[in-house]
Amino acid sequence: MLVSLSWRNVWRNPTRSMVVVVAVALGLWGGVTAMALINGWVKQRIADSIQNEISHIQIHNPDFLLNEEVDKTFNFDSVAATLDSTKGIVGFSGRLKVFAMVQTDRANSGLVVLGVKPTSERSISGIPNKLILGSFLEGDFKTPSIVLGKKAAEELKLVNYELTDSIAQKLSAMEPRLGEQIQILAGRRYRTRSNLMNALKAELEPALFNHYSETIADSCASFRLNGPVVLTFQTPTGELHSEMFRVRGIYRTSNTAFDARMAYVNFDNLASAANINPSNVHEVAILCKDNTHAVSIAKMLSAMHRSLKVQSWDEISPEIALYAAFGDFMGMIYVVIILFALAFGIINTMMMSVLERYREFGMLMAIGMNRLRVFSMIMMESVFLTLTGGVAGILLSTGFIKIFARTGIDFGMWAEGFEAIGYSSVVYPEITTSNYVLITMLVVATGILASLWPARRALKLNPMQALRVE
Repeated sequence: MLVSLSWRNVWRNPTRSMVVVVAVALGLWGGVTAMALINGWVKQRIADSIQNEISHIQIHNPDFLLNEEVDKTFNFDSVAATLDSTKGIVGFSGRLKVFAMVQTDRANSGLVVLGVKPTSERSISGIPNKLILGSFLEGDFKTPSIVLGKKAAEELKLVNYELTDSIAQKLSAMEPRLGEQIQILAGRRYRTRSNLMNALKAELEPALFNHYSETIADSCASFRLNGPVVLTFQTPTGELHSEMFRVRGIYRTSNTAFDARMAYVNFDNLASAANINPSNVHEVAILCKDNTHAVSIAKMLSAMHRSLKVQSWDEISPEIALYAAFGDFMGMIYVVIILFALAFGIINTMMMSVLERYREFGMLMAIGMNRLRVFSMIMMESVFLTLTGGVAGILLSTGFIKIFARTGIDFGMWAEGFEAIGYSSVVYPEITTSNYVLITMLVVATGILASLWPARRALKLNPMQALRVE
């Protein structure tokens, strides 16, 4: 009886109750969506890092990890047989890793150069699928091939920017005013992105520049494929050696810093140039079925190869593991803050309800309802009010998340900033059942806490005085 009475009391003033329900629903929709976005960002960052950058497991000579010296290698065959027979491993690849000074006719830069075997590398790395131009070390060329990141190619000035007539027409189709204002730049060539951006800024309206400048710059970029680059690196004997390579491919990931520092060459070409035994490697990268299996497989491999250092993804990049633990926490912080703010609205609503019903509470106490039942009734009204809004908010956010989990949410306007810290600008929100359970518990707790003050006020009622209240 108390439950049904409490539910009816909630809707005695439907307008006031609906205001609170809508406020709670919209607040939870925002909070749950924010949590889903954070989860999506974090999971994408972890997946991209494992797939493109570090893989699930890496094996090294322990001495190589101290200073990453070229001569600290180990025999690849010593671990390949074990990996072939280990369940849960999707693929593995032996690599050479050297630090090199890279020079072109226009600029120079320092890069980490990985010598890889294209076939096995495809089984553990997403880089071959991230190419925006050229091919991934395929083909038999007289001059060895190198694959660079987009950012590294830009720093080495292996890119020109030219606004052609065809690009101008496409931009005109997007925005007629844009086509008119950039027409003066058609046919001009720029050596750097900054030069092009300065020219665009001088010709475009501020609003058009802010909205379209990055799109225009990306459209105008023309990379110099087959351009020569000279790598200078140290051999195991301590001598410096220079070798010429030609750029055969350009890749781009969601991490600009990675693109700026990593280059790929053929394993045999690097082994020959650096005078390294082709049977030896600096590292073995391993891809497993999932992140959880990777940790257990790493422990097993470590016990089998005690002379080598075996690291799982959370050891190789501890900040990535921290993101995984921190993502849910940050999302929950948003929900708690929103519910804390909403609690004051619920307290206000319940307090008004109690003050309006002084005479009613006095009569109920006079005919035998004890104070505990009155307290419980007010508390249940508050919980029902909060839960109704909470359920509506969760349903609203679930529908929103399901839609955008398929299509993604594009934050292209801030793509450069996101990619500078390693995050994709297209986010696929994701939320788990455990998140919903915790949110429901928080909603109930908010309803209970918000009812304490109004219910305490009702407990102090004197039935005889309350009956005289008009």
